[in-house]
Amino acid sequence: MSLAYPSAPAGRLIRVVDAALIVWTAAWLLVGVAVARDVRGLTQLSGTVVAGGRVLQVTGSELGQLSSVPFVGDQLGAVSRQLNDAAGQAIASGRDSARQVRSLSVLLGFAVALVPTVPLIALYAPLRLSRAREVAAIRRAAERDPGDPLLQQFLARRAAERLPYHRLRQVTADPWSDLAQGRYQRLATAELERLGLSRTSRRMRTRARARPEGAGG
Repeated sequence: MSLAYPSAPAGRLIRVVDAALIVWTAAWLLVGVAVARDVRGLTQLSGTVVAGGRVLQVTGSELGQLSSVPFVGDQLGAVSRQLNDAAGQAIASGRDSARQVRSLSVLLGFAVALVPTVPLIALYAPLRLSRAREVAAIRRAAERDPGDPLLQQFLARRAAERLPYHRLRQVTADPWSDLAQGRYQRLATAELERLGLSRTSRRMRTRARARPEGAGG
């Protein structure tokens, strides 16, 4: 199998892989959300710094009201100004750190959620789309003309090459002889079932009952 011309995997396998990828992606999205939430919780520390700054502001204001007291008023006024300056810096620092923590929580949440999932999706999506297009083309061709000899030969050869050995022996005792003699029906329907096209396979079998196995495919 190559990336340019991928071999369509079995329908059951592709459903298992799809489900596994969905679960994997959902799990990492939940982890990313949890990480973002936990990191955002650090803003409580910033809130504590802001609250402490506001307390200093209140204390500085109260001391500033005592600046008119004789003898100690000047010293109290100076202390009040220092407390207000420190309070302003603490409040500004707390608010700035809160914004940074919120930004960091978003970045970390996306990084944790996307780094393990995006590369897998980027690798799997082209193969999945290629498989979907191939299966859709086969379904349309089979529904348009289930008895098309070229389609049946194509499907039969694919079945002989890609069915597991035990499944192949269940379909026919000698697949290479069937191919050589133009007996494509059983192998073709087995390939449709492998691709998950069971309904199309039943239509093909119903159409085949109206004519012998070797007549036109």
